[in-house]
Amino acid sequence: MDLLTYVLPGIVILAGLIIFFGSFFTVRSQTVVLIERFGKFSRVANAGLNFKLPIMETARTLSLATFQLDGKIETKTKDNVFVALPVSIQYRVIDHPEAIRSAFYKLVNPKQQIESYLYNILLSHIPETDLDDVFTSQPAIAKRATDELSSEMKDFGYEIVKVLITDVVVDDSVAKAMNRINAEQRNKVANQAQGEAEYVLKVKQAEADAEVRRLQGVGIAQERQAIADGWSKAITDLGQGGHMTDKEAAFLLMFTNYTDMMSRVGESKNTTMVFMPSGPQSITDFQQALTNAQLAMEK
Repeated sequence: MDLLTYVLPGIVILAGLIIFFGSFFTVRSQTVVLIERFGKFSRVANAGLNFKLPIMETARTLSLATFQLDGKIETKTKDNVFVALPVSIQYRVIDHPEAIRSAFYKLVNPKQQIESYLYNILLSHIPETDLDDVFTSQPAIAKRATDELSSEMKDFGYEIVKVLITDVVVDDSVAKAMNRINAEQRNKVANQAQGEAEYVLKVKQAEADAEVRRLQGVGIAQERQAIADGWSKAITDLGQGGHMTDKEAAFLLMFTNYTDMMSRVGESKNTTMVFMPSGPQSITDFQQALTNAQLAMEK
């Protein structure tokens, strides 16, 4: 009896201390605690020191950190090519009491639910898109999936941070065919560019040749004009001296020009022998030929 008198108060005090200190608990950062009173949701305890009624209330922890779910979806494009899309979903619980309550109680397996919604969204878009557009519009498809999945999961207390389509995987034969098509297109563009360059080069060369010929013609015309002016002046000068008539002066100039020409031909490297009239009769014949040429020009 005396032993019970001493032991019982100690037991009561110990139990009281256990209950008292067990009523206080701490919540870590990026987590929340849902307080249930006799199994029914009561409130949300945030990070820091919190209190709950002993025995009557229990605590359940839920993380607010951002999680990533990786998966792969296989489907067919509009042009009947089967593709595999590795996807990553970044999601987290919305930091709001009602959203926290929904996230904890409405979904038994949030990962599976999010994955199912995403697959349903992508399967409704990819079959309406050609393979080339799947590659080029990959960020737009991911953005659209993020928006639609966020709208679906908001009622369950989850925020979809981002949906990432990390790759577009096709069969090797399809990839090789696409590479051949791209190579042929690039070769076509390269050949077209080369043809245009050659065309421009030929046009420019033709324009340059035409300009050269024009300048040569101008030079020849100027040279002939200078010769004509020189002959006219020489004939005038010889005639003004009173010793020669115009015909005699013209003959002298023609003869002098002829001998100068033959002298230059003889000096040419490509000429080995030049035959010129050397006898008196030959000189007379040559003079007569020049006179006849002069008379023919006057007619």
